[in-house]
Parts: sequence; C-alpha cells; structure tokens
Amino acid sequence: MKPLLVLLAPGFEEIEFSAPVDILRRLEIPVVTAGVKGRLVEGAHGIKMQADMLLVDVEPADYDGVILPGGAASWLLRDTPAVLKLVRTMHAAEKLVAAICAAPIALEAAGVLTDRKVTCYPADAVTNDIKSATLCDAPAVTDGNIITGRGPGAALEFGFALGAYFGKDVATLRKEMCCA
Repeated sequence: MKPLLVLLAPGFEEIEFSAPVDILRRLEIPVVTAGVKGRLVEGAHGIKMQADMLLVDVEPADYDGVILPGGAASWLLRDTPAVLKLVRTMHAAEKLVAAICAAPIALEAAGVLTDRKVTCYPADAVTNDIKSATLCDAPAVTDGNIITGRGPGAALEFGFALGAYFGKDVATLRKEMCCA
C-alpha cells in the first residue's frame, strides 16, 4: 500500500491529526505529512508539528489518499488552490479523500461532495458552506471513497473509519486501545 498524505495547515486541530495518524500507524498503514504553508506547523492549541514535506513537493500518484484535519486551518485549506487541486485529483483517481471537523468545507469547495453523505462540525459557519451533500449526525461517515468526521471528540472514530476503509482489523485494535 502507498502512504496516506495528511495535510497540516496553521491552526489545525491537534487531536484530529494525532488520533487518526496514531490509529493508522498501529494498523500498519503508512502516513506522510505535508505542510501547506511550511514544514513547522503550529496547531490550534500551540502544539507544533514538523511536516515530512511541503505540499508543493507532493506527487499525488505516490499516495493512496489524502486526509485533512480540521480546526481553524479548515478555511486556509478551503482557500488554497493547491489543496483543492490535490483533493480533486485524489477523488478522480478514486482514492481516499477524508476530512474532519470543519475541513469538509475544503471538500465542498473542491466539488467532490455532490450527493454524498457527510458529517462535520455542527456550527453554522461550517454547515452553511456544505450545500451539495447530505449532513449526518454521526461521529464518522463513510460514503464511497469519502470519509468525514464530526470534530475533535470523534477523532478516534474517524481514525477507525479510515482503517476500516482499508480492510484493517479495527475491532481488535479497539479492544487493544480500550475503546470497545
């Protein structure tokens, strides 16, 4: 399997990055991080992460999907043409496209949510931007190659949904992590 690419933009919600990446790595799914504005990226709560590479150096064919953590970074993701192009490219290749919290607004802006079921952070500033999809009240929603998560408290469920998408034994991992 090729790695999954996780985008890091300033103001990302740290738990929405760390919990899913931790789960993916426990399931032996490789993950690479890419900074949207730089390699050293500060999250919403002051935690700094060093990205493996920059978004400008990403070759989409090298990855099996893209994951967008949410938080305040979501609007920057939505407004960055290179992010939208990457999301469209991954979607067109039928690869995983995933976003949590407010980050589904970037998927909407990329035009990949039409007639899909999704979840997102339940605030008007987010839900009002998602017009082409059906919003669901669930921690994580999988609809074809698109996986969305509700918010920080759903970060583990979002991670498990990502693992299940790739056919991994998430039931055993849930028990090992005391989530079952």
